[in-house]
Amino acid sequence: MFSFIRKTSPLADGHHPASDSTPTSIRRMPQDEPLPSSNCVLLVDDEPHVLAVGKAVLAGQGFEVVCAASGELALELIQHARSRGSRYPVIVLDLTMPGGASGFEVLSQIQDLDPDVPVIACSGYFQEDARDLCRGIGFYDILQKPYNLDTLCTAVRRALVRAGNSPTPEPDFSSAPDAKQMSPVHYF
Repeated sequence: MFSFIRKTSPLADGHHPASDSTPTSIRRMPQDEPLPSSNCVLLVDDEPHVLAVGKAVLAGQGFEVVCAASGELALELIQHARSRGSRYPVIVLDLTMPGGASGFEVLSQIQDLDPDVPVIACSGYFQEDARDLCRGIGFYDILQKPYNLDTLCTAVRRALVRAGNSPTPEPDFSSAPDAKQMSPVHYF
């Protein structure tokens, strides 16, 4: 099951390319979401194209993907799952989301709700010394944008193993183009 949650649409036609022609003005509420499976990734980012590409990449590798366009929506989804005895086994969280809670603030609240869930931080603004800080405050892994399919899927698989879930089989990237040759659709 794939979901896309977005408060507003930057597109004039009221549709978002990742939403299978569902108007983005209709917001699915957390109580409408099915419970996450053991192979589910909660992808949190304020940029619609990052959510669309991340969803496509992860779904193409066999993961169930639920997207949230803000930290607040992600927290609602996590609370809903927890209230029904379930959880998201791994969360990929953007650190910089203007207009709402930062990834650091969201991580703190996630840790209060589910201290054992591995949370992968991602941002286009990392400095090397920030990696140690992120790990020190509780992020499981750190990805710098743009990242490729292999980097994202490997980080998610490692997090699923840590969470005690069986990840999907490792893909064979031997026939994939070199990262320098990959089209922009593989990066975000």
